[in-house]
Amino acid sequence: MTIRERIGFVTLTLAAAFIGGAVSGHFFAARTVDAANAPRMITARKFMLVDARGKTRGEFDVTSKGVAQLAVFDGTGALRAGLGVGSDGAPALGIYGFDGKPRIEVGLTRSVARVVLFDANSTPQATLGVAPDGQSGIGLMDKAGNPRASIIIATDGTPTLRLGDEHRGRIGMDLTPDGRPGLALIGTDGKTRASVTLNTDGSGALTLFDASGNPANSVP
Repeated sequence: MTIRERIGFVTLTLAAAFIGGAVSGHFFAARTVDAANAPRMITARKFMLVDARGKTRGEFDVTSKGVAQLAVFDGTGALRAGLGVGSDGAPALGIYGFDGKPRIEVGLTRSVARVVLFDANSTPQATLGVAPDGQSGIGLMDKAGNPRASIIIATDGTPTLRLGDEHRGRIGMDLTPDGRPGLALIGTDGKTRASVTLNTDGSGALTLFDASGNPANSVP
């Protein structure tokens, strides 16, 4: 599901801008209504906020997919910020650039809290997430959006660092809960080809693996 589907924000169209200008008089007239005569509840499918020129600056509605959304536009009509909650209860906050492209997303999906940062082309470049069990992680992507580096802290405190090419992870480094560090080198097929480990007694070992991922040589 795309970001816009999760948040439910739609691009401002000329028709929407025209409607915003047409109803602007009603919004301005509402300011002169006496508080005693003001309705206690208003029911509608969509609310639009316009500025003094009749330009749409905000929208509050529910999409056909059941997403309750609040969108805020700048003076040029570009979407700059939005808040939405899906029918499944997943909330999300989006921050957009001058061109209306997403730059920051904060959300909660299946109890996983996440932050995603995008470049000027709306390609994800960095992520931060925390699972409900306490596992946390940071991911970094290249210009194409491919994961290239990540660090994960497991629930037992074990850290794992992974570095990869544009296809898969190629280097892995971790530290076990009892203090044993390890380094693994991965082939282009995803199989381990070499590893370096250090035991709790201080003894180290270098292990080489064959093309099938089976240990072939070890030192010592």
